[in-house]
Amino acid sequence: MKIAIIGTKGWSYAGHEDLIRELGWRFVEDGHEFVVHAWAQKKNNTYDLKDDVIQNGVKRVFHKTSDGKFLGQLIVAFKSSLKAAFSDCDLIYYAFIQNGIYCWIPRLLGKKIVCNVNGIMWKDPKWPIIFRHIFFPLGAYLTYFISHKTITDSLHMQELYRKNFKLDMDWIGYGCDYNVPEKKIDLVNEHPQGYYLIMSRITPHNLTDILIDGFLESGSKKNLVIAGHVPNNTWFREIKDKSENKNVFFLGLIGDQSYLTQIILNCTAYLHGHSLGGINPALVRVTGLDKPVICIDTMFNREVVEFPNRKLQAIVFIKNSISVAKAIQKFESNEEHFIMEAKNLGAEIRATMSWEKIYQQYLLLFKSV
Repeated sequence: MKIAIIGTKGWSYAGHEDLIRELGWRFVEDGHEFVVHAWAQKKNNTYDLKDDVIQNGVKRVFHKTSDGKFLGQLIVAFKSSLKAAFSDCDLIYYAFIQNGIYCWIPRLLGKKIVCNVNGIMWKDPKWPIIFRHIFFPLGAYLTYFISHKTITDSLHMQELYRKNFKLDMDWIGYGCDYNVPEKKIDLVNEHPQGYYLIMSRITPHNLTDILIDGFLESGSKKNLVIAGHVPNNTWFREIKDKSENKNVFFLGLIGDQSYLTQIILNCTAYLHGHSLGGINPALVRVTGLDKPVICIDTMFNREVVEFPNRKLQAIVFIKNSISVAKAIQKFESNEEHFIMEAKNLGAEIRATMSWEKIYQQYLLLFKSV
């Protein structure tokens, strides 16, 4: 098969890019062609590139736009759709509704189309209101009825689309490494009491402010380490001022995935504030590494931390800093118990959600289409 990917930024460091990065080399290794249509950007030194080849034969094709984040994404998806439509690819995989709305273009030229509508795009506050309440619901219907196959990324998202949109679609989740890698660095000198880790974009809907407030209110002697893109806005500056001279450390975006894995392996526990669905790739990654999780109580997060027998194997909190503080205190009152629960959960996650198993699901899906 010749497969084209549209809708990811190209080879970024989070979210759906994790999926593409793990699928790409596996498809190539099995004799398929894998082309990622990417957003040419100056910040990652790809603005003047037309294409390149990375990671054992995965090809990237770049598309320029001078427009901002929202309109720019739509323009890149449109350009990618035209390019892929007139290429010799057999199948096009669209990530996210906002990109899938262009699937009619290659469909008219006889291409096979698979679209992953992903999570609750219409509740993400980064998008303008008209996008959230009109564009995304209409886009879901357009994508569903034009694609040959439409999927989402969790069992509960599948049910949500069935209930709210009357759309019946399959789902494929995210994965993790089959084995827990060896801890090659030791951060005990930097964090002698241990540290909690937040790993996400620093945004309100990822509850970064509530997590930091809760951590400070908990009275923990451990540190808090935050890995993720640091925004330049008033909301974040207020967070940083509040954290000044406290045991809170901002690492910024970490591109080296091996190093990020080492940071995860060294942490005492992971604080997860992703409040939107469906399944979050970071949560699967961390649980697969046997790390204890303290997460916001959503049905999507429970889909991971209650796996496989609907038994809660993490600590959950509701959306306020007092609840976060109590969750941290609960963890510190019985760390050994929660560490053991995390190891039991990790073994189940690795056995059923490894990237190799996720790849086999996508391979069967693409072949069936």
